[in-house]
Amino acid sequence: MAMSKEISNPYSTGGGGTHFENRVQSAFTVLLLVRGFALGLPPWPITKIKLQGKYQGFETDDLIVTCSEPNSSRKSKLLGQVKHTISFTKRDKTLSEVITAAWNDFNNKDIFSEEGKDIIALICGPLSGADTDSVRPLLEQARSSIDSDDFINRIERGKFTSNEQREKLEVFKIYLRSANNDIDLTNDQLWRFLKSFHLFIYDLDIQGVVYSLLHSLIEQYSHNNSKAIWAQINEYIQWVSERAGSITIEDIPEEIRDVFKKIPVETIPVEFVKDTSKIVVSNWNDHESARELAIASIVGGWDENIVADKSILSRFAKLEYEKWIPKLREVLQYSESPLNLRMESGV
Repeated sequence: MAMSKEISNPYSTGGGGTHFENRVQSAFTVLLLVRGFALGLPPWPITKIKLQGKYQGFETDDLIVTCSEPNSSRKSKLLGQVKHTISFTKRDKTLSEVITAAWNDFNNKDIFSEEGKDIIALICGPLSGADTDSVRPLLEQARSSIDSDDFINRIERGKFTSNEQREKLEVFKIYLRSANNDIDLTNDQLWRFLKSFHLFIYDLDIQGVVYSLLHSLIEQYSHNNSKAIWAQINEYIQWVSERAGSITIEDIPEEIRDVFKKIPVETIPVEFVKDTSKIVVSNWNDHESARELAIASIVGGWDENIVADKSILSRFAKLEYEKWIPKLREVLQYSESPLNLRMESGV
């Protein structure tokens, strides 16, 4: 009997990994469009994204995100490698490739600057529970340490750091040794690398949390059209990625860019603004609202929540209450107004 073809994972055979990478690149492009920030970098707006930067010397090359400090020449970069599936174990070929590329870039002063607060990031889909609960805390331990001695001290304390974190540290050591020509890293090298290495988990293989947040962000600029805009951005990114291109605001097609233009804030022209707070009225009998003030004085007080009160005032004024009250509300703004507003319910 002939053997039937083995069933494969549809996400893998259907190009899911490439789609995931494009979605991550698109997510950063949305942040560029809204002048947002990149995780792990200083809170400076994203100004440029480079895709597939291998030919420019980057080994962590799926996306290189540059943030620029406003009114300054300072910049910081995120070197990102995107992998939908990965495992922090001692025999994961993909992780070995990621760590090797990251180590090479970390030591390349032409493209990476510790002093400039550059970072290297592995951006992946959902991890196993063991990896999620141990790898990120390990990296945060490195970033929380003041130096390599402090980091090693934290790791060696039995109850301060978990056994799972120590196991993941050994995984890093194995791959870093291999990347470093089979020479063990010093504690200082290990600490400096780990505090520069970030792990970001994006659930963009499904319409998950990140997807929802991106659409909510787009919706602030394009009401009821976020799906179409996201599709346009994703299609544009596929073309740029295939050509190892760069992206700035100016490079993005006008039909996408125009959606994210800042909405001008409309204000009342200065010449139409009437500041009554500093006006002193010497004789209220001659004021333009004298008639309304006279009726208010006769009535003495009323509650705007009571229909009968407003009906009585309408009879006195021979005018509907809603048309009569505006002038008195303006009088309330004067510094020495003869009216008082109590409990925001009446004058």
